[in-house]
Amino acid sequence: MAKRSDSKAAKIRAVLAVRPDAKAKEVVEALKAQKVKVSAAQVYMVKSAGGGKSNGKPPAKKASGYEALVQAKKLADAMGGIDKARAAMDVLARLV
Repeated sequence: MAKRSDSKAAKIRAVLAVRPDAKAKEVVEALKAQKVKVSAAQVYMVKSAGGGKSNGKPPAKKASGYEALVQAKKLADAMGGIDKARAAMDVLARLV
């Protein structure tokens, strides 16, 4: 017996590939015409699981230990010294 490789999710993705901005109800109706029974919830799950839209910027990288110290030094210098930066961080900690 041959294994079926066409899942409902694959069929939903196929419809969305042709019409990427189709609403869930439209996808359900298009698949209903092909005698495939899916729910709107299934369409939403496939749409949300699909790759997220990128804003075109590369992801921000985390600062290493040394880079974090350099950034902290720059912040302290910008605020007028370590004591003022520490006071500002204490105020921030109370707000959060």
